[in-house]
Amino acid sequence: MNILILGSTGFIGKNILEYLIERGYNVYAPNHKLMDVLDEKGVIDVLENGQYDVVINALDRNGKENSYFENRLRMFQNLAIHSDLYGKMIYFGSGAEYGRELPVCSIGENEINRVIPSDTYGFCLQQMNDYARKSENIYNFRLFGIFGKYELWNQRFISNAICKAMSGYPITIRQDRYMDYLYIDDLCKIVEWAINNKPKFHDYNAVSGKKYSLYELADTVQKVMHTDVPIYIAKDGYFNEYTASNNRLLSEMCDFEVEDIELSIKKLSQWYTKNKSIIIKEKLLYQ
Repeated sequence: MNILILGSTGFIGKNILEYLIERGYNVYAPNHKLMDVLDEKGVIDVLENGQYDVVINALDRNGKENSYFENRLRMFQNLAIHSDLYGKMIYFGSGAEYGRELPVCSIGENEINRVIPSDTYGFCLQQMNDYARKSENIYNFRLFGIFGKYELWNQRFISNAICKAMSGYPITIRQDRYMDYLYIDDLCKIVEWAINNKPKFHDYNAVSGKKYSLYELADTVQKVMHTDVPIYIAKDGYFNEYTASNNRLLSEMCDFEVEDIELSIKKLSQWYTKNKSIIIKEKLLYQ
């Protein structure tokens, strides 16, 4: 089986690449110089020469520049319209597809068109999901909160909390919120299942199916790291919930169990302990 991974230097792609190589999969992970996904001709050349059974599109999920949204769609389209050149494509959408201007509470896939997202990011991804649903071989595994090694530790909440606790700094929360968080190792297992099976649907919530308040997660960080650094919440009350149902996924991945989040946070804290050199304390002061 030949697998092409795009975005293998990013948080998600790098973890998936390591996971698959460790399990003996034949993987090609070109960098931008070897494959510019914005160049349709270059995309065709790579796909025709590689004869890939699976394309894993883990290209950057985030961005703020206006050109980002056009580029994100163009990269997806360059791969999608040539879907006859590979077996299947797996990519990662976002809960933003449901429209984050409304509370997103244990939401299921059938509610995807409840509203057209008011933000460009969500709107862009909703259009991609519509394309995937009409396709023969494109699958969207929609992410909400996800955490693990290689993420942006100074920006992502759980890693940020761990790094602050390690540095003796208070853990700060702008406003509490109920979230769904999935550990990156669990996502890798979901991807492996999708590689080796034919999913019944073309979009899935790739989530834990559980909800945690940010305060609960910060408290768990305190517990596993045996620290009493304070937890500060700037604003009272709760911001919009952001959680989803994973019933569709579990109905097909019958033996899949999400790892206990306390254990996952403990593993991640141990990884940061071994990799302290990547933490620049000054970057934690204003987060």
